[in-house]
Amino acid sequence: MNGTDSSCVFHKTFLAALVAIFFGTCALFSCASIEKKLSDLAAPCAIFDSQIVERGAPGIEFMFSNLGERKIACVKFFARVQEGEDSDDGFSDESMEKEFSVNAEFNSGDSEQIFIPFAEFEFEAGIENYFVDALFVSEIIFSDGEIWSDRDGRAAL
Repeated sequence: MNGTDSSCVFHKTFLAALVAIFFGTCALFSCASIEKKLSDLAAPCAIFDSQIVERGAPGIEFMFSNLGERKIACVKFFARVQEGEDSDDGFSDESMEKEFSVNAEFNSGDSEQIFIPFAEFEFEAGIENYFVDALFVSEIIFSDGEIWSDRDGRAAL
């Protein structure tokens, strides 16, 4: 091998290293900026102690808290109630789903007891035989007009 061949191998190796560094750096900055954007829009809320109650009509009652720093103008919740069965088969296929909007301002740190009525559904077996199968925030509209959305409830998992 002569000096020209080793020089050529050196230049190819150097070029390959530069390309790898360039794309690696681009990927690093891309991921960082995407992660920042997702964390900035993360749902600033907490839902806990959900229960099925009778408040003039049957429905789900729970606490909603704005744990973020941004003011919220509207929140949409998705709820699914499932009928339980005492049989060995587990649960029935009967479920009730509802999306419910609360148009109220929630400042940072605000908490409020929320009631989602299921008045249009019939609880034939009595509310004590039903349970909350799913409850999550499906959309938040912030006071500045920006919208955070999670229609599938993936953020709640």
